[in-house]
Parts: sequence; C-alpha cells; structure tokens
Amino acid sequence: MSDLALHMQKMEASLNLVSRNVADFPLQDAALGGWLNLVAGGLADLSNATLGPYGMHQSDFRALVYLFVNADNPVFPNELSAYLAQTPANVTRIANLLVKRGLAMRNNCTKDRRRVELRITHNGRQFVLKLMPQFLPRLRKAFSCFSDTDKHELQRLLQRLAESMDTVIGS
Repeated sequence: MSDLALHMQKMEASLNLVSRNVADFPLQDAALGGWLNLVAGGLADLSNATLGPYGMHQSDFRALVYLFVNADNPVFPNELSAYLAQTPANVTRIANLLVKRGLAMRNNCTKDRRRVELRITHNGRQFVLKLMPQFLPRLRKAFSCFSDTDKHELQRLLQRLAESMDTVIGS
C-alpha cells in the first residue's frame, strides 16, 4: 500500500470514529475533503521534488510562470497575491527570491512611482523553459489513471465544487 493510500486509510478510520461521536457529522463530505487535501498535497510534492534542487517551492515557481505568461505586461504584487492565494508578506518573500536569483526584476511603476511592478527576466524565461518539461512526465503519469472523459468530468466537478466553496466562503 502506498504512503498516500495508508494515510487516507488512517484518516477514514479516524473520521469513522468521529462520526460515531458527533451528531450529524457529514462523513462523506469530510472524507471527500480529506481525499482532495491528500491529492493536492501529492501534486505539490510532485512539483517540489522537481523544484527542491533549485531551492524553490511550488508557489515560487507558480509566481515565475505567472510572470512568464504576462511577460508583455507588468505584474503588481497585489495581483500576484490574488493569483497565488498567498499573503502579501509571502508574495514579498517570493519576489525577493526571484529577484535575488535574477529570474525577475522589480521596478517602480512609471505611472505611479509608489507602486512596484514585477517582470520576468531573460534568465527567468530560460529557467521556466528548462523546468517545465521536467514536470510533464510525472504529471502525465499521475493522471494516467483517467481517460480523457474522466479528466473532463473531474474538471467539471472540481469547478462546481470551487463555485460552491465561493458561496460558502463569501457568506
């Protein structure tokens, strides 16, 4: 049994105990949430295994990729914070790391000098192009258990869950 499967088996046993002691405990919802957290952690581990040798984490690389796809436009820290769902303090840490490594540059905005903008550098573009192919084989292998139809259905269901969560978080 894999580590993830063993972890999930233990979590489900714990949830079963909780459900016996807590009235109206939503066992299936809690188990689904556990599975999603476990899978999200596994996907982060896949990314971090590739990024670790470079002293980076998934959020650092996602920020760099965001700068990569927005290379023709400045990216502002608040925009990056919203995209990454990270605190402003963590976005500052990420920006500092990327700038220190020469992967991004930080400038004052030409329209409003109080604002700071981030842009990817040539070295940053080269780094993204070098690392992106390293992610693909593991990602493909992780999702190889699904047919194309399964993938579309999973995407549809996750989008529906995200929309539902937005209504709960916003209320």
